[in-house]
Amino acid sequence: MINNWKSAAKIKVKGVYHNLQSVVEKRQVKERLDPYDASVIVNRKPAKIQKITFVIERMAKYSGGQTSILRLGTELSKLGYDVGYAVYKPQTKSDMEECASSNLSNYRGTMYTNKYLGKLSSDIVIASSWDTVSVVKKMKGYKMYFLQDYEPYFYSFGELFLMANKTYEQGLHMVSLGRWNKEMVEKNCKVVSPIDVIEFPYESKEYPHFKRDYSAYGKKKDFIIAVYLKYYGKRLPTIIQYLLKHVKEEFAKEGINLHIKYYGEDKSFHCEAGTNLGMLSKKQLLSLYRKADFGMVASMSNVSLVPYEMLATGLPLIEFEDGTFPYFFPENSAILTSLSYEDLYRKIKNVIGQPQMLQDMHDISQAYLETLSWEKTGKQFSEILETLL
Repeated sequence: MINNWKSAAKIKVKGVYHNLQSVVEKRQVKERLDPYDASVIVNRKPAKIQKITFVIERMAKYSGGQTSILRLGTELSKLGYDVGYAVYKPQTKSDMEECASSNLSNYRGTMYTNKYLGKLSSDIVIASSWDTVSVVKKMKGYKMYFLQDYEPYFYSFGELFLMANKTYEQGLHMVSLGRWNKEMVEKNCKVVSPIDVIEFPYESKEYPHFKRDYSAYGKKKDFIIAVYLKYYGKRLPTIIQYLLKHVKEEFAKEGINLHIKYYGEDKSFHCEAGTNLGMLSKKQLLSLYRKADFGMVASMSNVSLVPYEMLATGLPLIEFEDGTFPYFFPENSAILTSLSYEDLYRKIKNVIGQPQMLQDMHDISQAYLETLSWEKTGKQFSEILETLL
């Protein structure tokens, strides 16, 4: 009788959860459908290219994606273009500027609130995410689409997945940050417009190299792992915590303490087997990277800036072999793990016992990082623009 009651309670709770999930998804779909435009445009090339406007949802602090937009816009501004950033949701100009400065203190370009969307006349107008495409299609100028990720993967298969996927088939000239997005679009969509690729760079000045003694790892009894964690599925939040909890237990049997420092989410986000440091400033991140012995990121869709920043400081990186890291970095530049905690435990233990492996990884990653810069990527984007004239 008691067991039957418990089973019934579980079913009821599960049903409530699914009902809530369904309500949230329906609300999201309705919110997206109101401005959604599924038409395919005829994109007319500009007679000149001087004014460029990026369109985003709203400017937000601690956003890697928006930081990349600001960096790209700043490099284009340095090349002589008149660059602007427009939001389609309500936000004051002062708040936009404050958020932008927190992401990139020396950014260049003008902020435009949503009141200016119908008034702006740009030579090039650039969508920055799938929900901005319909907004861009209504604006004046040659329509482009800056792909920082394959966004359908942000959702389970369904309405939002389909809506996001169809934006790649609506005639905008696409520019992918790295080749993975391009491959995913070409594989899953009927592409009717150009899709170019620019390199995924990072800013070396903000994350300078920190000299480490990898040979000392074999004698250490305490290790710090800096773990980039987000709540959404592409960052494997539950799997990462499960793996590290068991890896920590395995090392504890040998008298080795694993101190897990999560960051990237609000401090209210509960984390197992470690400490949630919350959202960190660039200064705090650099301090964490210097104190840590390993960094860990789950790049399951397009790679982010985080692996670049960790490796730039000399921090040995743990990534996933089923993710996109191998698309961007040379072989043997990081520890690649499966979804098995035994596999992760063995690989960490192996490099601790053979520190030359860490030095080799460092040398390989550093050689590659030295070939990258936002200046170079900005020029690549500019060259794409020049082909339109």
